[in-house]
Amino acid sequence: MFREKHVLPDLSIGQRDPDDWEIGRLRTVDYLLDTRVLTYEPTLSLLAVGTADGLIYVVGGPGVESSVQTPEGSPVKILQLAASTDRLLSVDERDRLHIWNLKDLTEPPKSTRFDHAINAVMLSPSHTHVFLALQSGEIRTYDLLCLKKSPYVIPNLWNMFQTKIASSVVDPLHALPGVLILDLSTIPVDLVAHPRDLNLIFVAFGGGVVLYDLSSRNILRAYELVIPAGAPGGGGYHQSEVLTHRRPSVTSVAIHPAGHFFAVGYADGCVAFWAVEDEDQPLMVRTSTELDVNVINGEELEKFLQNGGPSEEKGTNSAERQPIYRVAWCGFPNSSDPRGGATALVFLGGDRTDDPCRLTVYTMPALDSPEPPAPSGSKTGLHASIRNAMRLSVIPLETTYYPSSGPVYDFVVFPKASPHFSGCWDPVALLFLTAASPDSRMVEARQFLPPKITFPLPEADAQNSSEYGDVIHDLPTTLEDMTLSGVEPPPIHVPSKLYSGLGGVSYAQLLTLQRGVYDVLVGQQPVLGDADLPVVGGSAWIDDKRLSELRLSRSHPRRILITCHRDSTVRFYDASPQLLISSSTSPLQKHYPFAIHDLTIDLSCLPLSSAPEVATVQVAPESLECIVLLKSGDLLVYRLNATQVDPPIEIEGNTEFVLLRNVALRPGTRYHPFLMLPRGNVSLTCCALSDIGFIGVGYIDGSVAVIDLRGPSLLRPQRQKRQSKLLVRNQDRDPVVSLTWTVSAVSMDAQLAVRLIAIHESGNTQVFKIIRDPESSMYDFAHDVTRIEGLPNVLQGGSFVIDSQKGTTWHADRSRFAAALQTGDSNPARCFWVTASARGARCMLDISGEKISKVEWNSKKNKVGHVQVIEKNNSHVLVAFNDKPEAMVYSLPYLEHLHTFSLAKVCENVVSVDETGDFIALMRHDSGVLEQIVFGTLFKTRRVYDHPIVDLTSFHREIPPYPQPVSVGPPSLLGSWFRYGKPVMTGEQLDALLAGPDRPIPPPDHMQTSQDTTATYGPGVMKTMENARDGVYNRLNDALAERGCMLGNIEQRIDSLQQGSKDMVTQAKRLATEQTARRWFGF
Repeated sequence: MFREKHVLPDLSIGQRDPDDWEIGRLRTVDYLLDTRVLTYEPTLSLLAVGTADGLIYVVGGPGVESSVQTPEGSPVKILQLAASTDRLLSVDERDRLHIWNLKDLTEPPKSTRFDHAINAVMLSPSHTHVFLALQSGEIRTYDLLCLKKSPYVIPNLWNMFQTKIASSVVDPLHALPGVLILDLSTIPVDLVAHPRDLNLIFVAFGGGVVLYDLSSRNILRAYELVIPAGAPGGGGYHQSEVLTHRRPSVTSVAIHPAGHFFAVGYADGCVAFWAVEDEDQPLMVRTSTELDVNVINGEELEKFLQNGGPSEEKGTNSAERQPIYRVAWCGFPNSSDPRGGATALVFLGGDRTDDPCRLTVYTMPALDSPEPPAPSGSKTGLHASIRNAMRLSVIPLETTYYPSSGPVYDFVVFPKASPHFSGCWDPVALLFLTAASPDSRMVEARQFLPPKITFPLPEADAQNSSEYGDVIHDLPTTLEDMTLSGVEPPPIHVPSKLYSGLGGVSYAQLLTLQRGVYDVLVGQQPVLGDADLPVVGGSAWIDDKRLSELRLSRSHPRRILITCHRDSTVRFYDASPQLLISSSTSPLQKHYPFAIHDLTIDLSCLPLSSAPEVATVQVAPESLECIVLLKSGDLLVYRLNATQVDPPIEIEGNTEFVLLRNVALRPGTRYHPFLMLPRGNVSLTCCALSDIGFIGVGYIDGSVAVIDLRGPSLLRPQRQKRQSKLLVRNQDRDPVVSLTWTVSAVSMDAQLAVRLIAIHESGNTQVFKIIRDPESSMYDFAHDVTRIEGLPNVLQGGSFVIDSQKGTTWHADRSRFAAALQTGDSNPARCFWVTASARGARCMLDISGEKISKVEWNSKKNKVGHVQVIEKNNSHVLVAFNDKPEAMVYSLPYLEHLHTFSLAKVCENVVSVDETGDFIALMRHDSGVLEQIVFGTLFKTRRVYDHPIVDLTSFHREIPPYPQPVSVGPPSLLGSWFRYGKPVMTGEQLDALLAGPDRPIPPPDHMQTSQDTTATYGPGVMKTMENARDGVYNRLNDALAERGCMLGNIEQRIDSLQQGSKDMVTQAKRLATEQTARRWFGF
């Protein structure tokens, strides 16, 4: 067949002009591998992330991403978002305060230095000041509206407290020498506002906690924990300091939502609960396993004394307890009682060093204290009944553990909407920063499980002291009765930018789909799913000037980004350019790329002998079946659960593959495991997936097999079924390096048929024909095998069967398969076969026919790693990508060198290219995970992938009023008519107090509504407009002052009229009384 010499048409005419090519970068996807701090603001619904490189990323709703960098790239230490002034605050490692305007992050930040290091900051949406706790112990204030330091300064309160104690009470503990201890005790570690009174703040020092009144500048109370000699404390009876008094250092503080008691974490691993009105004794001191560790346990102390102190043997049996690094107290709208219902205490640390890495959440009962009796005599302080009720409300009803992938550095409570209660009201998620590997940190998130309101709450009847004693003093029974939650909080998807560590991306590739197949795969995805973080702040859109070009992307093919992660998952993202179609009146509706979470493949749930590591992933572009080849040699087959498929038929005697039927999957998962071809005595080297139900696999010994998914069944060529070395040709025993499915004829067989091209490492190639048995309707290998001497070391994905007339690639798809079933066609179209290796390429007619052309790459110094046939305007070329990086273009079918384009300004190495010329390149971190994915193209003309215009403040929830104080007792009729306590300070009053009487009028916000105002009018006109605005501003100030004088005069006149009216009313009442009296007496 085909003996005559043929002249094939040039398929590359339309791509010979270099001006038709424009190499460029479309988009980048960056991953933050060195995250150091997180913060979330519910009013703006923005999440901010700070890194060790000084980068700060602000993430919001669809397409809302902005970044700034600290001066000199100093690492970020503290990060906050101020909703009251739309500011972004950062404290770097050099202890400089930087403030950005969220309305325009391109403006340089306002930077301020203080005399000492900044240990903690405190913000509130109810006022416009920030409190800063300095290393010296001072609390400084900064005006976020005027961007200047405020005169209000709080001195070192713990020094003041110690001075007062030392002058009034002889306390040997306070008189102990040791500068280090005293210095540590006077260093502030945390700042927390009272949840129901802006006038009160809690300042946590190393030595204790101080409750401070801002308006009176007075220390109301100081709470210092003293573990008496003989009490176990956080370290238990395995420490040498048991027989001494101890003052553990404070690490964190959290206030109960009612505001009447609070929790304090300490460095020895214990948590103390204090009543606000009682600074003498805590309500309870506990560890994660024991209650009342500040009370002497006689039996344990006697054992300690009998053993002569802590023994090494006993010490080795008990691991050291970690400090309490941080605590947070969460409230919920689960009760009509003003004091609230059940709460949740979240704390980091306190576990033994050999415990698993996790966060611990205690579900606390509601405060149910009785009405306090009237005070009698001179007795003051907290009443015993209220104290008992508070103590009962800090004994957990349930314990929930939030597991993590590694040691947890910090956590962020993610509230639903309210910014009050330190951001801990009605949380929906917990974000924690973990060290999954030594070289990077990752952000994990889990859904916050709200307290169950069906818990039987402990009785707090102060009259029944025996019942109280049963609960409190029988501590072992109480601990046993604490319900351990059996439900693990489900994970929540974090923004893909935060994937690092175990969740880091190890590989990525690009998949192009037709519109109908894309609709089946992606489906109707919600913008924000139930398992997504509800970050919806801001808005983003592509510049309206490019809207006409942007609309052209509607005709572009749909693309899917496939990523492999270190946590044994394969994830899918919609990277179609249609997602970017937007305008200022119709912002972006989805992130780009958009994560399709219900397609995620989790390999960890499969019965594998070792931890899975992905070698390659393939998805059929029509049938959407997916195969995953692991580095261990196991091959996994997944099917999309979009339509009902027939259940697999169990074949008797099958020992070569395993049907995966009853694998527990995450609810909603659409890719279901179908079968697994486990690694046998011979390792797999490559695989190939077709759209017609066949999967080809190649082995290291040169053998080939086909999985027929119709059965399923495993097919082997006739010569391999007996597995006899005598029947295997030596030239076929080297590893198979490339497999290609096609439906075509070959030069020695004119029949159109399904064929599998297997290329060995040596270049020897076998072309297998798949035939159907007309009796059994089963498929099998044909006896005849076509053998070809091809190129050695062919690249994976470097084999193409191409139509000689149209230039289209002949895949084993449904249309080609249907053509093969029409046996009447005796004169099929002709094709040529292109193979490429690291050294060059070869083209052959009809796969096994005459050699058409051969070429060695133009650049011999640089290794070619990827090749692709590119189609543009019905013209086709072969493009080879080397590691210089360059793109070398060759014609088809004669492989003439046409162009060489440098990719140095676009990317480093190309790993995946589609047939339109779009590609992705990867940039790896030293740890092996990806830190950037680059979307590039060979044809950038009229392609709009611009980063959108972002407005971070377009979404702004209304800031609710600051919560009002509530009574510690139950609500009453009187309490419903009269507000509890004295009037509390407002945010405006607090700003006036902190800023002082000389607070300047804040400058107007010069934020433009359109970003191109300067470009439109020019800088000169802009300066004139700014001067005019300043003049108008000055005139407005003068007018306001004049208006104030006029209002003062009007107020005086109104007062005079009001007094006259009162006199008239009084006189009218007197006359009416006189007239009534006259009628009574008959006058």
